[in-house]
Amino acid sequence: METNAITITREFGSMGRPIAKIVADKMGYEYLDRDIIDAAVEKAGIPIEEFLQMDEKPLSAYDRMMYPLGIGDAVKQDRIFEAEEEAIRELAEKQNCVIVGRCSDYILHKAKKKNLFSVHIYAPIQVRKNFCMEQLEIRPDKIDDYIVRVDGGRSDFYKRHTGVSFSSMKYRDMMLNSESLPKEKIAEVICCMAGLKFNR
Repeated sequence: METNAITITREFGSMGRPIAKIVADKMGYEYLDRDIIDAAVEKAGIPIEEFLQMDEKPLSAYDRMMYPLGIGDAVKQDRIFEAEEEAIRELAEKQNCVIVGRCSDYILHKAKKKNLFSVHIYAPIQVRKNFCMEQLEIRPDKIDDYIVRVDGGRSDFYKRHTGVSFSSMKYRDMMLNSESLPKEKIAEVICCMAGLKFNR
């Protein structure tokens, strides 16, 4: 039986992750983010935490956003990405799921997955700053730096592996401004559009 997959890419601070969790809950799908995908890669025998070292220290949560596959060693980064690509394909074939980031839209498009709905979430800069302060508890004097560096890391990661801009429509079915509606309503829009596509 063909499984359904919804992929969500997002600008930093655009509420993409909480929206993805709501979508997964509403659809009754598995929620798959970086931690779950990395765990699957670890099971495959690749010691991600050993690969993701910076000056012999593990990358922090925000470092991981800025440098999705670590720093420096391109061979190790490519090995991790190949393993994550395989993990994403396998996870998406086993269950209906919502996958956040990790070029999952591109990976499943390349794999010719039939029931795939891909969304990119963005927001005006002030909305993102407010979310970072209120929900992520980032200090006001650090917000601009985090947004620039995390968005830059995600953009470079996406461009390197897909060949297109992070804001490109090429592998996305829909682009949503998270300022336009409350996150619960945006999740409803995604569920409705995905359901229509999967049941067409």
